[in-house]
Formats: sequence, structure tokens, C-alpha cells
Amino acid sequence: MRHSLANTRRARWGLLCVLVAFGLNLVLITAGGVVGRLPWLVLYPLLWLSRLLAQVDREAALALELLTGYWGRFVLLIGVLAWGICGLRPRDVGLQRGKWREALAATVAMWVFIQLVLVGIGWASGSSLAWHPLWRQTTPLALGLSVVRYFLGVGLFEEVFYRGLMLPQFYHALRERQINHALPVAVLLSQTLFALSHIPHYALPLPLPLGLLVLWLESVLLAWLWLRTGNLLILVGWHGLADFPLPLLAAPENVLEGAAFVLILVMLIGWPVVHQRLPGMGG
Repeated sequence: MRHSLANTRRARWGLLCVLVAFGLNLVLITAGGVVGRLPWLVLYPLLWLSRLLAQVDREAALALELLTGYWGRFVLLIGVLAWGICGLRPRDVGLQRGKWREALAATVAMWVFIQLVLVGIGWASGSSLAWHPLWRQTTPLALGLSVVRYFLGVGLFEEVFYRGLMLPQFYHALRERQINHALPVAVLLSQTLFALSHIPHYALPLPLPLGLLVLWLESVLLAWLWLRTGNLLILVGWHGLADFPLPLLAAPENVLEGAAFVLILVMLIGWPVVHQRLPGMGG
């Protein structure tokens, strides 16, 4: 295990800081009016730019507007609350210098894995291969902003917030109380909050209890992947691909989701080999 949570700083006011952050995040994603728009108001120039862009490219404008919301939440909940008020440092929430090359190489490898899965499924089923409509229906600007939105917006915020911030603070709180097996218990408890946060805008094609169980299991595996790789940005790459896999070939949505889930298991089991053999990794 490459990442030790014992090396992270305990937040000022401990677990209370995490619970306040979790509650504020729920308020921001469910409230209407000025409160609900606060993440966009924090970065109003980007919101203004998205409105200008809407006159020429509505899809690109929507991607920029949604990206602005995630970056606004990052500023408020990570920058102001976690770093400013709770006294944490970037490395205490998984953001370490020199990790981006390794993460980029891992993300490219995961993207290649998804494409190979699609080719393999097409070959095994005997169906003809066709280019995914994404590449001809989306403008280059909209595609680029969508990549930024899903990787550096959704992926970055959710991995830093739910894994980078919450997991270490649960771990410190359990260790202070001398709870046995503090690390696995911290993983299970902290990732429960990730699953519960999806209730207000639940959209999975599964009954709510089953869907929350799937989300919880997925988030637990991601937490262990972070502990195994020591690089939270690899999770950001996976998260971006899970939401926006950039498939070259047309494929059913459930196939892409299944490939993303298998990817976590492959990375967990095969990380030592992957880490040694792919260019840009190690160090």
C-alpha cells in the first residue's frame, strides 16, 4: 500500500469539518435561488462567458456552465472550507506535486483498455463496428469543454471531496477513539456519504436501494485504489472516463459502464505490473 493516511494532517475541529462540508455540499446541489447559484456566482466571469458562447455553440456553453458550477464548489468547499478554515493542505486531500504524469499515463492506458473491450465485444458478437456518433455530432469546442468538465470538473471535485477529504478525516477520528481496524472502517463509513449524496438527483436505472449499494461498492473500491496507487489523480482519470469514456466505437451504455467497473478491479489487481511497465509511471 503506497499511500499512508497517517501522513495527512487532522483537520481543525476534526470530523466536524467533514460533516459540515458534506452538509453544505448537499445544500448547494439542492437549494434554489441565490444559495443554489452561489458556486456559479463565485466564478461569475466563466458564467458570463458561457452565456456569450451560447449564441454560437449551445452544447459548448452548457459544458462550460456545468464546469463552472463544479469549480465553484471546489473553491467554496475545498479552497475556503477545507484549506482555509479547517487548516488542511493540498497534499492532505490527495493533491501532490509530481503525480500528474503518472496519472496521465494511467488514464491513457485505461482509455485504451475501454476501446479494446469494445472491439472485443464487437468481434465476439459478430456485429459490425461503427464509429461512435459523438465524433461527428459534437463540435471540437464542445468536445474539448466536455472533456474538461468531466475530468477536471466532476472527476476532480468528487475525488478530492469524497476520497481525498473525507477518507483521511474519518481515519483520524477513528484512530483517536482507538477503534480497531480504523482504516477499513474509515473506508466503509466515508464512502457511505458518497453514495448518500446521490439521493437528491438519483438517476441510475436501478431501484434506489440497489443503486446506492452499487455506488457505495464502487466508491469503496476507488478508495482502496487510491490507497494502493498513492495517486488520487488516477482516480480523477478513471472518474472522467466513467462519466465520459470518449469511445471510438458505438456501444450500448451498459457496456461502457461495465467496462469502467472492470477497470477498477484490473487496476487494483494489476497495479504493480502496470506501474512498472507503462511509460511515465514510477517515481
